Amino acid sequence: MKGYAIRHGQTQLNAERRMAGHLDIPLAEEGVVQARQAAHELPEGLTEIYSSDLLRCKQTTDILNEKWGLPIIFDARLRERCFGSLQGQRWEDADPTGTLWEADMNQQYDYRPYGGESVEDVGQRVLACIQDITLTSKGKPLLVTSGGVIRFLKNLESEAHGIIGNASIHEFEFPDSIR
Repeated sequence: MKGYAIRHGQTQLNAERRMAGHLDIPLAEEGVVQARQAAHELPEGLTEIYSSDLLRCKQTTDILNEKWGLPIIFDARLRERCFGSLQGQRWEDADPTGTLWEADMNQQYDYRPYGGESVEDVGQRVLACIQDITLTSKGKPLLVTSGGVIRFLKNLESEAHGIIGNASIHEFEFPDSIR
């Protein structure tokens, strides 16, 4: 099954290169503009929206859906990875050597020592969500989520998975192994 994912619009923490994780923060003005633009770039034929329950994703969903008017399902399993005690910190301050950043970009992270999640934790909840979506979707779903979740999905398809831009749109073929 083909589907799409979009990263939420920019937040103030994104602009400041801070780890947002599960912090429930709103879109910045630029993020609202980005979401409005993305609404016009989405493909035709979307059947429903599955969105993270975090505010930045809910706001992005609401803006996208002004044009599309699709059914919306909010799901906490589509949340960004949890950084634990590092949430809210600037990458440069929390990780002066760049070691965490490199592990994060390569899907080799483990934030459990900080009270957060590992890539395995995120994978279990995201794959469970995707499995449920494949069982309930009416055809061509749109996921509204965060960069870490999209990077994880791209990794399943063996695609390059560096920086995922705010309000960027990504096409996916949902993995057969979880259907």
